[in-house]
Amino acid sequence: MNPGAKLGAYTLLLVAVLGGGAALGTAAGPIGISGDGGDAHASSRHAEDPDAVLGGELAAGGLMVSQDGYTLVPEDRLADHGEFAFEVVGPDGEPVESYDRLHDRELHLIVASRDLTRFAHLHPGRDAAGRWAVDLPALVPGPYRAFADFRPSGAGQLTLGVDLVAPGPGPIAAPPGLAASRTDVVDGYEVTLEGDVAAGEEAGVTVAVRRDGRVVTTEPYLGAAGHLVALRDGDLAYLHVHPLDDEPNGPVAFAVEVPSPGTYALFFDFLVDGTVRTARFVAQAGSP
Repeated sequence: MNPGAKLGAYTLLLVAVLGGGAALGTAAGPIGISGDGGDAHASSRHAEDPDAVLGGELAAGGLMVSQDGYTLVPEDRLADHGEFAFEVVGPDGEPVESYDRLHDRELHLIVASRDLTRFAHLHPGRDAAGRWAVDLPALVPGPYRAFADFRPSGAGQLTLGVDLVAPGPGPIAAPPGLAASRTDVVDGYEVTLEGDVAAGEEAGVTVAVRRDGRVVTTEPYLGAAGHLVALRDGDLAYLHVHPLDDEPNGPVAFAVEVPSPGTYALFFDFLVDGTVRTARFVAQAGSP
């Protein structure tokens, strides 16, 4: 799609989305790619609402496009099928070229629909000039948010976020509310979330994967027994969930701390028989 057509598609869909929300699809699993070459291309920076700190000192990430001198700069805001490219610009105004690895990767890109029904965990490739690129899966038209989770060398871990729009025809409808769900079925695997969370308190939760009623031991993925992402309904605040099991041994344990009461969608990536799958849960966090 040429730049003029992409801009037109973005503008038309953005008007529709602002008028009534979006109708979106179901969860999509992680996608990893190798490095990609190309010249860096920076677009204008975009300031968004500051990161919220609720329920004490715990901060929710992913609410800002720029933090601590680092800015997420996408080449465009379209979540169309094909290449999505971006840079992380550092305090010196240049693309960051050195990163520390987190969970076996220099950077994790999460793309989630605004209604938290669709999710993709991607691993872009980076060229020598600091340009990141990844092929997005085909997404249902509507509003999305992309999160870049990374740690520049010599700096702290950051999660920066930017709004995207997946273009396409079709009616735009207000998304339904999220219904609580502790069990998901993915490719014949029954995946269950166990444990409760409360605002401002660290809680232990486990995720059990079963096949034909029997617990399945997952395979190592991203340096742990599984990977869990939590997003807050409404503003899509991104919460860091820490795996407690480096090596798989039955149900997978995590430490979860949420900053405020409310509804949270949790996406669990697990590896079995060489295939990564994603299960989705919806949990309600109460007051401390």
